[in-house]
Amino acid sequence: MNKEQQINHIHQQVRKGLLVASENMLAFKRYKQTPVVIVRDGQVVEVAPDELPPAAQAAA
Repeated sequence: MNKEQQINHIHQQVRKGLLVASENMLAFKRYKQTPVVIVRDGQVVEVAPDELPPAAQAAA
């Protein structure tokens, strides 16, 4: 495996890890019924976790 392939592999693994982490965070927020704080159009807003699309769809 050359250097570029190694970097690509690490990049893919990091993306998968971030996807799993965001799914877990949304599940926790739904369980606790607390808002998710995001930046939307340059403004910090609180959004109900049920209003956000699943992370798998958002990443695609």
